Amino acid sequence: MKFRRLPAMDDALRRFATDLWLPYHRDLADAADAHALADEPDEWFIERNVAFTRDRLAEDGFRGWVVVTATDADGDPDDRDNDSDDRDNDPADRDGSEDTGVDPATAPLTDPRLDLVGILFTSVDACPDVFDRPDRLVIGELYVAEPYRGTGLADRLLERALVDAREQDCGQLRLDVDVDNERALAFYEKCGFEPYRKQLVRSIE
Repeated sequence: MKFRRLPAMDDALRRFATDLWLPYHRDLADAADAHALADEPDEWFIERNVAFTRDRLAEDGFRGWVVVTATDADGDPDDRDNDSDDRDNDPADRDGSEDTGVDPATAPLTDPRLDLVGILFTSVDACPDVFDRPDRLVIGELYVAEPYRGTGLADRLLERALVDAREQDCGQLRLDVDVDNERALAFYEKCGFEPYRKQLVRSIE
């Protein structure tokens, strides 16, 4: 597996939206009522996300990561290299490239021999100078494709977020979780996250 920065190119963003963003948000819609999706075709969501993500990637402090692996000669994902990230993208690592002829570290994200299996989006919540708290790195999206859940990939994505935080001089991580997303709540509590704010909503009749 390789951790790669998501490029601001429409073809790559379209592949990302198709393989990761849309499945992620369909999962969220099943887990949390607040994430119910509009009644629109997949292509509508994908094109909207391409434009939205392209704009976000241009923002200072925003980083988009995708986890990429190759598919072996039998059509199965090769996940033998579970310890590499952007710091050690060594082509000699066993990552499926020997079987497929494609290197997950360098091949275009649109290459059909690649599988996109995880995402991490982070941004900086800078503290105004009138307040006494550290800057926070906000985890906007963290998702692991279903076949890779339980492999430790979610923990590695969180480790990547910690690296981003240190590189951008942030002293805390922050994220939002819906109260009815029990699986996500359990994972983040296990990782040491604690509540710090409660959001309330009220319907207008």
